[in-house]
Amino acid sequence: MIDRRAALRLGMCGTAAILADCRGAPASAASGAIPTRQNGVITGNDPKLMLEWRRWLGRTEDHDLLYFNQQGWVELEGSIDFIVFLARQVLAAGRRVHWSVPVGGKAAYGEVAAGKHDPLYSRIATTILSAYPKTGERICVRLPWEFNMETQTLAARDAAGRWDARAYIAAYRRIAGLFRRASPLFYFDWCPNIGRGGIDPESCYPGDDLVDVVSLDVYYRAQYDDQGHQDAGLGIFYYRKSQPYGLDWLAAFGRKHGKLIGLSEWGVDDDRATEFMRLMIGWIQAQGAHLSHHNYWDRTDGGVNSRLSDGHLPAIGALYRSAFGAIPVKSGASAS
Repeated sequence: MIDRRAALRLGMCGTAAILADCRGAPASAASGAIPTRQNGVITGNDPKLMLEWRRWLGRTEDHDLLYFNQQGWVELEGSIDFIVFLARQVLAAGRRVHWSVPVGGKAAYGEVAAGKHDPLYSRIATTILSAYPKTGERICVRLPWEFNMETQTLAARDAAGRWDARAYIAAYRRIAGLFRRASPLFYFDWCPNIGRGGIDPESCYPGDDLVDVVSLDVYYRAQYDDQGHQDAGLGIFYYRKSQPYGLDWLAAFGRKHGKLIGLSEWGVDDDRATEFMRLMIGWIQAQGAHLSHHNYWDRTDGGVNSRLSDGHLPAIGALYRSAFGAIPVKSGASAS
């Protein structure tokens, strides 16, 4: 089975009040405000699947997470026009885009930190900006993510395969600086994978001046987490909550640094894990306005078949839809 990270490299096609808040809240009327409680979806840059998600959920998502290609520098550059074309459709339909901007393949951080790819990142920034009307809307960019994960192409390693927090930080700051130079509307999502992984995530923190949101990627994968399904995922949830660099860490780290928090990717791939789903929903709701976003992995590929919109996970799908659905779907074009 294709690893989820390999799929991403391609870049191709509660109370009632709490529940209402967590279905997605509009940005403040004040120009330049960062929106909170945004309900997002990940469909693999596929307009057809975006529409299927909305039809299933019964409402329009607040944003779609789109990926540029992370397989290599040629592939990254080649994906720019397609991803921005798709984003124009999303924006025209009244939704936001959560941009994921990687480096170009393995062991690339040293080159980025040295400025060798400045023209490419400046082009990405200006091309993204060209998709937006001049409304002052803030633009969320997730810079190289899951950098602490052993198997991730974007792992914070040097050319010799050694973990290198300094190179990661320098590269992140280089890219963010180029984006900020292009426009102050950009804001940045720093996103480790849950758990320590191969390197202490905090050692890779780029600094408060260039991080606006701290997020995690979190999955329930039956292949590793089922524990015989004796407790419907309850034990795994509390492990994810309390483990080093888990959900408790995320909330505490965000408070310590005065940052919003988020779940840039999350999903559940087994219909028996109803307690895990229920508790994750409760955790999301409990964060209130401190939560920037939560993006559900509605995909079948990459080793995490957590797609809800195809109906193959009816029990956990019903829980998700009960919490976050039931707002009318907006009409629009193919990516709307």
